[in-house]
Amino acid sequence: MNKLFTFITLSILSGVFLGLTSCSKADYLVDGGLHNAKVDMSTYDYLAGHPQGLFDTLIHIIDHFGLKEEINQSETFFAPTNYSIRRYYQSKWNELRAVDENATFSLEQMLETIHVDSLKAYIYPTQRYDLSVASTTYSSITNAGNLPGFACHKQLQPAGQWSFQPIYYLFYVKIRGEVDQVGDDGTVITPEDDFADLRVRCQTQGIETSTGTIINVLANNHLFISDFNEPKEYVEPDWGTVLEYDIAFPYDAGGYTGGSVEIDRDALAAAFGLTVNQVSTLFGSQVLFYGTNSDGTLDPNSTATAPGHWFNVEGNVTTWGATAVLFSEYNASAFSFNIGQYPGQAVKGEEYVIRQSLVYKDDNDDETQVTFRFNVTIE
Repeated sequence: MNKLFTFITLSILSGVFLGLTSCSKADYLVDGGLHNAKVDMSTYDYLAGHPQGLFDTLIHIIDHFGLKEEINQSETFFAPTNYSIRRYYQSKWNELRAVDENATFSLEQMLETIHVDSLKAYIYPTQRYDLSVASTTYSSITNAGNLPGFACHKQLQPAGQWSFQPIYYLFYVKIRGEVDQVGDDGTVITPEDDFADLRVRCQTQGIETSTGTIINVLANNHLFISDFNEPKEYVEPDWGTVLEYDIAFPYDAGGYTGGSVEIDRDALAAAFGLTVNQVSTLFGSQVLFYGTNSDGTLDPNSTATAPGHWFNVEGNVTTWGATAVLFSEYNASAFSFNIGQYPGQAVKGEEYVIRQSLVYKDDNDDETQVTFRFNVTIE
């Protein structure tokens, strides 16, 4: 079987599994209580043998760089899941498609973008890090790649979220700029005019293997490797003409519910210098539809009912599954969008921003972009 196909398929299957088990008392719930976290297998074998294949792409990367024994002999391993690596893969492919919309990108090509020291940022050869030793203040830690600025700490869960007991979360931290201020309970405050430290919550922590490694599994929304890059000053993307709309609908834990938005077809046509009828006639040939990420990059591939996209909490295009929060699907003949939610994965009271674009390429190959910005409130 093609490795890239396996990689993508298992990510989807893992997403289905996690969705089905998210309300059960499974091992993947973050739990600061007492439990037997020891497994009778090596670190590598535990990752390779995960019954849902949650680390199969990680194992492929470990094998590619020959790090099996280093992983087995480490004291601590912060393990990224397939979801994290899938996000990295998608971001790299999007970079190529921004230049060439027909660009292909294989798993082997992705491996060429990874430096071994970046992978070693997850490996800690000499120290054990889990909730039993973590403090609410930052503890500086040294990884196998000798990459600076890493720390870990724990934070008290706000009372009543799902338990009134004192539950702590373990965080893996990349310090960016000034060190964030940390309160007695581990709550973090970012200094004014500074970048927030990158904090990745461990969805599972303290798994102890037979080779003595502590495995802390990082949250699925972690962006593999790229989260540790130095932040860049934000530059507002060129969105072209922006048509902005507000929509609100109730939180739904069980259904793909939402609402619809009818866009200003006259304003759209005027931005392109076309008639409304021409916009309809040219759709799919000279007027093309894109999902628009928060950094302004365009994704030509539908991930929801075409033409349409799923979006994550950051407003970036994603696939159906664990990272999906909202979808938006375009009806070209009606000049309207159907916008809805992934059951139970939006947060009541939150406002999300998602964007999609139409790009018109005229006979001289000059392009004009219109971006639809949707401010979505979950009531």
